[in-house]
Amino acid sequence: MVLTAILAGGCDSAARAPKFQLTKAEWTYRGSVGELLTTDHFEIYTTIQDEELREVLPLFLESAYRHYTDLLPPVSDDNPRMQTYLFNTRLQWDRFVRENFPRRYPVYRLIQNGGFASGRRCVVYYLKRAYTLSIIAHEGMHQYFGSHFDVQIPPWLNEGLATYCEGFDFRDGRPVFLPRHNTFRLNPLRQALTTDGLLPLRQILATHAGEVVQEGHRGVTSAYYAQVWALTVFLRHGQRGKYADGFARMLEDIRNGSLHTRARAAKLASGKPSEVSLGEAVFRAYITHDIDAFEQEYRDYMIELAGFKS
Repeated sequence: MVLTAILAGGCDSAARAPKFQLTKAEWTYRGSVGELLTTDHFEIYTTIQDEELREVLPLFLESAYRHYTDLLPPVSDDNPRMQTYLFNTRLQWDRFVRENFPRRYPVYRLIQNGGFASGRRCVVYYLKRAYTLSIIAHEGMHQYFGSHFDVQIPPWLNEGLATYCEGFDFRDGRPVFLPRHNTFRLNPLRQALTTDGLLPLRQILATHAGEVVQEGHRGVTSAYYAQVWALTVFLRHGQRGKYADGFARMLEDIRNGSLHTRARAAKLASGKPSEVSLGEAVFRAYITHDIDAFEQEYRDYMIELAGFKS
């Protein structure tokens, strides 16, 4: 399978190839000879043997970086390069995580597919080409946020932004990001819809992704990630832009530091502040206080997004 035919779907963003400097050097991990690829914004350490994928990594990551900045512009671009590790095997990944993240290793080892991001570092292992790149794009958003912003955001938004960056295609050799055409989340969304496995919106707003992973229930985990993806797509693109302005204000307030001030005010205005999570408070501050009415619109949109409604 060639990279130009990984995915198909409508084009949500222009295929603009970023310009960047690239240097290559040998890098070895535990006797496995790999490569260090240095670009304007990344240091890519990899042992993968898929040469075609390795060649496209710098362009893919720099294109992803542009996608992140289009979505959430940095306050300053004067930041150290982010470090991305892509290992050829799960065993190499596991050893690296155990050596470099000993305190978090008991949690990280529960990850079933792909990897994680922590601060400026992203640590992933190779799966199939398309899935590997999708995971890198997802974790890269976490990596970007951790490198450029010093603010806590609710898990639904954190994971929603990351899943929003997963869908892509290659057009004329250039990565094109397709947030509304995320094939990796569509099937789990369809499964949740057809098996009555959707999580209630208030639960989505209050849940931490780490809690879902540690529970170890694959169906619940898949539904959670599919629903936060669908929620983010709905807020940016659904209902003819009904919620897009509020979503944009939320992202702007992340940049200017006023997100938590507005969330606290919304929490107090709810009438039952002790029962309102941070995630729900942020949602109330920027989207709507009428959670029940929104949930019905959101459910209808998920049905449409899944292709169950013409």
